[in-house]
Amino acid sequence: MINKIDHIGIAVKNLDEAIDLYKKLGFEIKEIEEVPEQKV
Repeated sequence: MINKIDHIGIAVKNLDEAIDLYKKLGFEIKEIEEVPEQKV
């Protein structure tokens, strides 16, 4: 049984829009990482 999720990574086209959406959904954003060589 899974009791909690430690972290997830989601690649998005527009970081600002994604941050706004996930905050509205109640998620807490702890860290943002950009990986230019993967274009994310």
